[in-house]
Amino acid sequence: MTESVDHAATETSPLQNVYRVIADEMGEVDRLLRHELQNTNHYVDQMLKHGLQLGGKRLRPALLLLSGKLCGEVNRTHIKLAAAVELVHTASLIHDDVLDDARIRRHMATMNARWDNEASVLLGDYLLARAICLASSVDSIHACQVIAQASHEMCQGELRQIATRGKFNASEEEYIDVIAEKTASLYRACCRLGAYYAGASSRLVANLEQFGTDLGIAFQIIDDILDVLGDERTTGKSLGSDLDKQKPTLPIIRLLSQCDANERDELLLLLREQPEGYRSLIRQRLEEKNAIAYAQERARDFVVAAVGRLSYFAPSPALDAIRQLAAFVISRDR
Repeated sequence: MTESVDHAATETSPLQNVYRVIADEMGEVDRLLRHELQNTNHYVDQMLKHGLQLGGKRLRPALLLLSGKLCGEVNRTHIKLAAAVELVHTASLIHDDVLDDARIRRHMATMNARWDNEASVLLGDYLLARAICLASSVDSIHACQVIAQASHEMCQGELRQIATRGKFNASEEEYIDVIAEKTASLYRACCRLGAYYAGASSRLVANLEQFGTDLGIAFQIIDDILDVLGDERTTGKSLGSDLDKQKPTLPIIRLLSQCDANERDELLLLLREQPEGYRSLIRQRLEEKNAIAYAQERARDFVVAAVGRLSYFAPSPALDAIRQLAAFVISRDR
């Protein structure tokens, strides 16, 4: 395995200060992940090492650890749970790549590109099982309940999004509701686990949960913008799958709402027929109707709301770091 916390922290400069505050704890998380994801079978071991490199920036473990530091002391339970949520996240990425037939992630071949769909699905299941094993090793069942609920909501959100494919009459409210499940649920779980196992009051736990929800929604909106506008050389992953799969993401929902009847019919034809060069035409329409700017503003709104939830916490390096993490979510290009 070549991935390290130092790499994750330094590859994107806005995250350097975030990880500096929790550098020792993130190092412990990385060591635990290395210990958990090794296997005596060479085939399985190689898949595990490759799969874990796809996880990326370690945002979710960082969020859990920072939530713990905001509320008290970070302990061994936090380390185990930070590793567990990273395993859940990585499993979801591997499964997503299968669903989207993605070939590149983090400038590397996806699991399904390097091996196949069958092995990828099973590896994702393997990582989920390891996450549950880690969560079940702490002193209470609360962690298992939170992680299981988040996994349930993630899957439910994905299923709901599949049901909307090709249905371009979806509303912005429906879209937000879906991504609050499929993406924000794990952010919410990270914040809850961090605060709960630091002994926070129910009010502080609830505030951090809402922070995580708003931050996760903002993260997914930016992801959906990058899918239609991003540069694959910069993002290091396959893009355009949302358009190809006819998912009504926020940029498309906003674009359709700004079109007259004739423009809407023309746009729907492009989205459904997908003639050669249709992506460029869609991008042009998105810019003309300011749909991208609108989606970016909505993401900023959610981050502002998230940061507002932090007003109950006393000034500290952890508070500064978690605010920087929130700012990164809407400024990132990958």
